Amino acid sequence: MFRIAASLALLAALAAPAAAVFGGKPVGAGEIVAKSVAAVLDQAPGGTHLCTAVALGPRLMLTAAHCTDGGASAIRVIFATSLTDVPAERLRSVTAIARAGRTPEAKGSFAYNNPDDLALIVLDAPAPAGTVLATLTDGDGTGAVHIAGYGATSDLRQAGFGKSQLGFDRTLRAATTTLVEKGPALLADQSGGAGMCTGDSGGPAFTLRGKSMTLAGILIGVSSPRAVNDYCRGSAHFVSIARWRAWIAATAEKLGQPL
Repeated sequence: MFRIAASLALLAALAAPAAAVFGGKPVGAGEIVAKSVAAVLDQAPGGTHLCTAVALGPRLMLTAAHCTDGGASAIRVIFATSLTDVPAERLRSVTAIARAGRTPEAKGSFAYNNPDDLALIVLDAPAPAGTVLATLTDGDGTGAVHIAGYGATSDLRQAGFGKSQLGFDRTLRAATTTLVEKGPALLADQSGGAGMCTGDSGGPAFTLRGKSMTLAGILIGVSSPRAVNDYCRGSAHFVSIARWRAWIAATAEKLGQPL
């Protein structure tokens, strides 16, 4: 528990008074988004990384595969709209991870747009009471969507391939965007002032149907032309849920966590 507290304290120290998902608004505790989305803290030996995930079952979460690089023992899932002073009952450990396999369509892709960057996480205990399980889209996922995550506001270029991440918030935020098909993945234009950034990886693109969230995509990463100083003001790349719907359902079953 001390290590989790220390990692959360580090994230708090890095945070500035700015948004996470930029161009959006904080998510209220009573909203469907708050009841379906959680933070993923990967405490790998090489450093602590923040991501976002979505609940598909009482003990089943969906996120980006690169958010699980530290392995099950290094990951904690945090069910809270704010990552400050999180009570122990809102934390979960991980017992198993299943990552999507590499497909021919991913050939030539990079870390920020890998269309196979998807993983299922099994929790050690059911998500907190009141968690609302997301469903998978039965369409192609394109069109107007909501987005949500815990990440930064900017990811600025430095000399060479260096980056400087700004505006890490301790708050879940949401905004809106539009998804289009881009090969085997989905793409959102973020140049208009709203979108996702570092720390939002694994976060959902979704529509709201009644009292539940329907997933269209999961954030892989962001990119921008060299003329743009901020990676997050270019494009956001999403795993297509439609492309992986059958794998998600079959793998959830194998993990003993059927949808």
